[in-house]
Amino acid sequence: MTREEAKDLGRIRRSRTDRKIAGVAGGIARHFDVDPLLVRVGLVLLAIFGGGGVLVYAAGWLLIPEEGSDGGVIKVEHRTRTVLLTIVGAIAALSLVGDSIGGWDFPWPLAIIGLVIAAIAAASRPKPHPGPLPSSGWIPPGTPGQVPGAEAGYGPTYPGYRPGPKPLPVDIRRRGPILFWFTMALAGVAIALVATVDLAGWDAPISAYPAAVLAACGVMLLVGSLYGRAGGLIFVGLVAALATLAGTAVQDLSTGQIKAHPTTAAAVDDRYSIGAGEIIIDLTDLSRVELAELDERTIEAEARFGHILVVVPDDGLDVVVNSTIEGAGESVLFGDQTDGSADNTYGHSDADPDVTLDLEVLFGQIEVKTEEEAA
Repeated sequence: MTREEAKDLGRIRRSRTDRKIAGVAGGIARHFDVDPLLVRVGLVLLAIFGGGGVLVYAAGWLLIPEEGSDGGVIKVEHRTRTVLLTIVGAIAALSLVGDSIGGWDFPWPLAIIGLVIAAIAAASRPKPHPGPLPSSGWIPPGTPGQVPGAEAGYGPTYPGYRPGPKPLPVDIRRRGPILFWFTMALAGVAIALVATVDLAGWDAPISAYPAAVLAACGVMLLVGSLYGRAGGLIFVGLVAALATLAGTAVQDLSTGQIKAHPTTAAAVDDRYSIGAGEIIIDLTDLSRVELAELDERTIEAEARFGHILVVVPDDGLDVVVNSTIEGAGESVLFGDQTDGSADNTYGHSDADPDVTLDLEVLFGQIEVKTEEEAA
């Protein structure tokens, strides 16, 4: 198989022999010429991190034909199958990013509804006419060579004539993008409704506006499967879906700086979190009485991309640090520098209160310093 053929996902066929459930993994492995075990492990990992593996397998079972067949459970054209499988792969990748890196929850109901609508619309699309209809075979009265005894009108013009195939039934649905402007009008009404509710006091998220367009496209795609053509609605719906995902990701990925300089133990939060930026926690202004209130407390801090700095008093507090680097970065704990994750402790007396610092970044740096080191 050539590289171009491998890129054509519409050529994938579910395996009849190498199968555990529906033969999807075996068919994908044979298409890309890899070990089926690697495909199955990859699908399991996708299912664990983000849930995309379940979607990929379900879509493969519904869309990919079995060996020796040209149609899956949902019958779509070759090119449409390729597009839908590509979209499924992109959604699975986004779910993995959202679960492991982005720190945002993937909108699974929205994605599944969108895919179902796209599959129904694609499966319901009328097939193109195979070609011109056969000649009617009209025989004017008195035509030379007419079979003796044959009546004038439709009929054979020579012995052995066999009539051609019957004309195909005409699709009575209206042609052309008749639903496009209706859909744009409906989307405008939906956006205006979201804006009105937003102005009335509901803090509408950024993703609500493209989601309104997506909902309008979904409704009209279902209508278009019975009446008229999509006329560009699938493209508009895909753009709206991507905009919705981007808006969700931007909203959930907080950025900036969190700077905590508490003077009482009650002002120390149990958890600090930021998507991209810096977290600074300075505990040096806590008195010994307030430090005693921190005994047996665990303080968590997480930054997906960025820097975490915790400054602790020189004395009066025993500190246990758990520094976790999920991706790449370094830990600098009380002057000890380590690439990646590290653990360290600091303290002078068993009588001092104990506090645990659970610090985590995906990419970045974690620092824990004493007041003297930070000066």
